[in-house]
Amino acid sequence: MSAPILEVRDLRKQFKDFVAVDGVSFTVPAGGSLAVVGESGSGKTTCARIVTGLEKATSGTVVLDGAATLDRRRRASVVQMVFQDPYLSLDRRQTVSDCLEEVLAHHDRGHSDRAGDRRSRAARIDELLDLVGLDRKLGESLPRHLSGGQRQRVAIARALAPNPKLLVLDEAVAALDVSIQAQILNLLVDARAATGVAYLFITHDLSVVRHVCEDVVVMCRGQVVESGLVAEVLESPVAAYTQRLVASVPRPGWVPSRAVSRG
Repeated sequence: MSAPILEVRDLRKQFKDFVAVDGVSFTVPAGGSLAVVGESGSGKTTCARIVTGLEKATSGTVVLDGAATLDRRRRASVVQMVFQDPYLSLDRRQTVSDCLEEVLAHHDRGHSDRAGDRRSRAARIDELLDLVGLDRKLGESLPRHLSGGQRQRVAIARALAPNPKLLVLDEAVAALDVSIQAQILNLLVDARAATGVAYLFITHDLSVVRHVCEDVVVMCRGQVVESGLVAEVLESPVAAYTQRLVASVPRPGWVPSRAVSRG
């Protein structure tokens, strides 16, 4: 059995007098997919930012690809992040192709056989656009000319460009319309199958978890309250907090209570 791509052990993050993450542990198998679920303020995004190096843990250990200590360059080759709002995370003055070219050129540094090989990078850009379901003609477009769903596809392509082993998705579909959410979720499933990348999927929405992930961790007030296989946790939640989250997910035939009272 292969070693996990990510191991988080007894993670703690304190901001002055506020403890955002308190004793959190979880594992993402190589090529696997773990959802970290919780309401706003549960600590899930703080965990994601620590994994990607955007925040430093107060204590605890993050082991990425078998290493507890990685320099910035090595970490970037192992883990990449997709944020909630692609319009803010993309350079508004850069075309889609230039955005992807910049990432590929950066990760080509130090490889004399590839450095400066623009034709190779151009072919890779075409592959990435195909992978995320974007017309190659959109490579010359600026972010403002794209829809929200198209921008998020670009953000995913950019994250996949250096062939990372782990992709951290922080509320990656939360800002999208429901129909577009479904398209992006299908894209993520297909991209994982094509590349073998593992996912750490951060979300407050339990309804999207089963489409992307096999395992789930439920967080509340900085701590893990329940974990296990997605199917088991969603069908038979043990923790009272998880039960409330599951009960809040609309089901077929659900009618808002206000509408019922008016009937």
